[in-house]
Amino acid sequence: MNLTLAVPFFNQLHDVKGILGLLKFVTSPEVTWLIIDNGSSDPIEDFFRHTLRPKRLNFIRNPKNVGMVETYNQIFAATDTDVVAVLHNDVYIYEKSWDRRVAGLFQTRDSLGALGFFGAQGVGTIGERIQDPEVPGQMAGLSNLMEASQHGIRLREPFRPVAILDGFAMVFRRTMLQKAGGLDTRYRYHHLYDRDLPLTSLSLGYHNLVVNVPCHHQSGVTANRPEYQAWIDKQLNKPSGGDDWTHRQNSKLFYEKWHSVLPLYVEADGSYRKGRLGQWDFKGDAILKHRL
Repeated sequence: MNLTLAVPFFNQLHDVKGILGLLKFVTSPEVTWLIIDNGSSDPIEDFFRHTLRPKRLNFIRNPKNVGMVETYNQIFAATDTDVVAVLHNDVYIYEKSWDRRVAGLFQTRDSLGALGFFGAQGVGTIGERIQDPEVPGQMAGLSNLMEASQHGIRLREPFRPVAILDGFAMVFRRTMLQKAGGLDTRYRYHHLYDRDLPLTSLSLGYHNLVVNVPCHHQSGVTANRPEYQAWIDKQLNKPSGGDDWTHRQNSKLFYEKWHSVLPLYVEADGSYRKGRLGQWDFKGDAILKHRL
């Protein structure tokens, strides 16, 4: 299966050049790179065309930043490959030809809708991760992140079925995205979209996997910068706190959209847990009957 690797940008090129160099080294040359530049003042296009120079490169320049939600849908609309991977620009991947293993999973598993490098088997009504339901408040995740034990549990097997994924690295079957109609545009800018898309995949009858790809997420290279915080405050016409406001609004939408089928837990065999365990009352496969 052919694969597109999409990487969005809003400045901070200097901080991630080494990460991108590693990404090119570990990515197969047949992969199509799609770079979305959201109005950067940094020379993003020049770097990719004249320094990094992937064999196959598509470049889209937006005159201004449009936020992650609109960027995702722009990526999906611009992609015609079977599989599309979206990585944040601050993700180190330490597996040579990782893309071939990822594409192979979609090739051999017709019902695979989405996969990622960090995920959880369970999700609560406000999007919280549930990895060990017997421990109240447990919000761990599964991954082979360099510091996996700090975030949850290190994944030892090649992959495991999950309910949700983390947005720093998610990969989708394009036919699933077409059935979903892309990412729900009611979400504002970012936050919770990475919970919504995997749940949409499940509701359409697909399954999701977290895959044991060794990686590291530097995290916050863009979103935590004063430049980004000032941008989102300006978009929302708020003197400050625009990012917190966006998180609250998206959390409200997520709850309204999914609370009737949550909490949800996907067992290691791909089945859905039903019944109470600890503080959670799991609703089985109700998500398969959920209408968006």
